[in-house]
Amino acid sequence: MNTRDNTREQASLAIGFTADGLYALRAALAAHGLRLGLEGAMLGRLLVVATELVTNVIRHCDGHGHIRLWRTGESIYCEVIDNGPGISDPERAGREPVPLSGDSGRGLWIVRQLTDECTIAPRDPGTSVTVIFSI
Repeated sequence: MNTRDNTREQASLAIGFTADGLYALRAALAAHGLRLGLEGAMLGRLLVVATELVTNVIRHCDGHGHIRLWRTGESIYCEVIDNGPGISDPERAGREPVPLSGDSGRGLWIVRQLTDECTIAPRDPGTSVTVIFSI
C-alpha cells in the first residue's frame, strides 16, 4: 500500500534562464508541469504566467534570473527570482489593469488574473515573485 504524503514537495525544477534560452525553458516548464499534474488550460496558464514573469526579468533587469516549479499537496508553485532594481510598490504591482494606450505594465496584472495567489517580495538585490495554482 502506497501512503504518499501529499504535503511533501514533489518533482521540483530549478534552473537559471537568459533571453536566448526561452524556448528550452518553456519546454522544460511544460514537461515538469505535466509531471506535476497540470494539463490543458491549467498547463497553458502556467506557461503564460511563467513567460510574463521571465519576460519582466529580461526587460527590466540584467537579462537573467532563476525559476523554480514544484508541487506541494494540491498546489503548484512557480517562483521567479531576479537581481534587478526591485519593484517600488510590490503590494500594489499588477493590481489594476493598465490602459491599452500604456507602453507596458500588463505582465503582473495578467499574472494576478491567471493564478490563485501571487506574492511579490523584495530581495537584496532584486525581487522574488511566487505564484500558486490550485489543482
